[in-house]
Amino acid sequence: MKTQPCVLAMLAFSAGLLYAAAAAAQVDLSGNWALESTQDALKYGEGPLTDMFAGIPLNDQGRQAGITYPGDEGQELNRQCQPWPTHYFLMGPWGGRFAAVHDADGRLLAWTVSSPAYDRLAITIWMDGRASPPALALHTFGGFNTGKWEGSTLVVSTSMLKDAYLERNGLPNSNQETDTFFFTRHGDEMTLMGVIDDPVYLEAPWVLARTLKLISAGSVVSDPILYCMPAEVLAGFTDGYHSAIELPPREAQQLAFMPKRYNLPAIATLGGAQTMYPEFAKKIDREYQPPTAYCSLYCTRPMRVQPPSIQSR
Repeated sequence: MKTQPCVLAMLAFSAGLLYAAAAAAQVDLSGNWALESTQDALKYGEGPLTDMFAGIPLNDQGRQAGITYPGDEGQELNRQCQPWPTHYFLMGPWGGRFAAVHDADGRLLAWTVSSPAYDRLAITIWMDGRASPPALALHTFGGFNTGKWEGSTLVVSTSMLKDAYLERNGLPNSNQETDTFFFTRHGDEMTLMGVIDDPVYLEAPWVLARTLKLISAGSVVSDPILYCMPAEVLAGFTDGYHSAIELPPREAQQLAFMPKRYNLPAIATLGGAQTMYPEFAKKIDREYQPPTAYCSLYCTRPMRVQPPSIQSR
């Protein structure tokens, strides 16, 4: 009986240590974060080429959807201002503004992440342990996001996404997609790793990563700067309501675009889980033949510099 107060004191002390450790693990992510990565500049700049599917674990259904995608689909009036799902955080040119939301007692209720453009909606990351909506609830482009701390990393689980696109060359995502994001702050930089899992169009999880940089509050990501206004319909291009999928022989032309342009075997351009790993690159090395002509744009190895023209000599 005499040891009971001591035991209670030790338990209280241990509980205090656990609480302090949990509190310490919650890193302050608030601020304006801009994209610092440059390795995917082609994708968030001019956009991926027609059948540039390498490195994406597409299944046959996802691949066929990408091949038959019509480029004028984005001209349909109902799609001109369609935002991207939350996974666009891993692909687009934007960062975002992180802001903490607290309840009346000062406890962290959620994080909000804004966007400087219409093409990715602001999202709320709930930190209060609330359950996901039922499967038949409304799916949105922002999805339903819950977060938890694992050490100093904020782990975010996303579900309830609306079907849209994975890439600008028409690769789709389904409303069964789920995402997991890992936000880890390192001073003025933050690494973001994301895992996209779509049982309809992907045969394996797709893992992407990028780096964000903390910038000043007055920079462009602090408030929305880009808005969308539907454009007028161009006669002879689209009527604003319909578009057609690409069928043979146009489909065959698309399938041949990347192999002919870069002299790559077709297996290297059409995606699939195997194209994500270094072992596949070794396989391609055994089959790869250097291009016979000079390459001047997005060249594959071995790179050959375009010779100067007569006028520039």
